[in-house]
Amino acid sequence: MKKIYLLVWLLTAGTLLCSAQDDSDLRSRLSRDSILIGDQIEWTFDLSVAPGESARIGKPGEMPVPGVEALGELAVDTLSRNDGTLNLRGHVTLTSFDSGSYELPPLYVLVVRADGTLDTLSYAGPRLEVTTIPIDTATFQPYDIKGQIRYPLTFKEVLPWIGLALLVAALVWLLVRWIRMRRLNRNFFGKPVVQDPPHIVALRSLEKTRAQKLWQNGKQKQFYTQVTDALRQYIAERYQIGAMEQTSAEMLHDLSQQDIEPGLLEQMKELFTTADFVKFAKHTASDQENENAIPTAIRFVNDTYMSQIENEEEE
Repeated sequence: MKKIYLLVWLLTAGTLLCSAQDDSDLRSRLSRDSILIGDQIEWTFDLSVAPGESARIGKPGEMPVPGVEALGELAVDTLSRNDGTLNLRGHVTLTSFDSGSYELPPLYVLVVRADGTLDTLSYAGPRLEVTTIPIDTATFQPYDIKGQIRYPLTFKEVLPWIGLALLVAALVWLLVRWIRMRRLNRNFFGKPVVQDPPHIVALRSLEKTRAQKLWQNGKQKQFYTQVTDALRQYIAERYQIGAMEQTSAEMLHDLSQQDIEPGLLEQMKELFTTADFVKFAKHTASDQENENAIPTAIRFVNDTYMSQIENEEEE
């Protein structure tokens, strides 16, 4: 609990002059006789300042009052001025959070008379009564704690949730439509997706790899990976073989069951053997092998495609 002390030295803009008063007439006062716990009250005293004398309000010592708190420091206001005499009022705001009766300490004013003598004026402290709210025990009836009050929802409160639900529904619909159209090989708006034939896709990929000049820059592994991937994708779509998941030996075995010229099949075997050595055995292919890789792949794609066209024409 904060303690209350006699707080400040009062120094006016110049020398404060004070007339002598009888100590029996000096009393401080409270704005009310009593307060409830937690209320605030003003503690005040009046002082007249006349020419020829000076006064200071000081603290001769600490005088604690447990249970009472000062909200701020002692302040002094000028009430009036008559023929050079100042009428002053000091005040401080108090409060308390414990019920009881408290005797406030006196306030002291040091007076310097016109002849230089010193007097101390003592303002008696009043009694502060702090009370609680009285309870009529004869008619008092306890009640249960009330539950929370539920107010009806307004449209403004529900509107964001409606918007969120509509947004989620729209996203779900868009996702379902996209998946469905993709399975039907159509775009989002239902139009058929025109796909390039396998041989066009393979030739485009091989030309892109040639333009990158990978093996010329020491990237043989990446070079052979892109070349063989383009061929595997073409073989998988052209002959319906699981070339992308098979080893080179398995793919070449299935490819040998197709109507392919033996010499062309042998070239493919050499190309995939060199590619496997470069990718998995850290083999460095010769410049001649690197230069022949893409032409061999293009020849295989073109010859097998033309063979397919001829077979379709004969049929």
